[in-house]
Amino acid sequence: MTRAHVTFPVWAWHCDRCGRYGGELAYNQQHLPAPDDMRARGWYIAEKWGDLCSRCAQTPPIESKEHQ
Repeated sequence: MTRAHVTFPVWAWHCDRCGRYGGELAYNQQHLPAPDDMRARGWYIAEKWGDLCSRCAQTPPIESKEHQ
């Protein structure tokens, strides 16, 4: 799961494609919304890395030339 440390001591869910933050900020990582809550809001939450906001989750991934 990707959670970004935006400013000490604040945490937020972070889209790995466009950089958008999930809205809520938390002083402790465990106080962020749960992954299932973010999925209910339309976010794609990956197992390790690659979370996408609701807007980016609606568009197909862009393949890089390095991975082709």
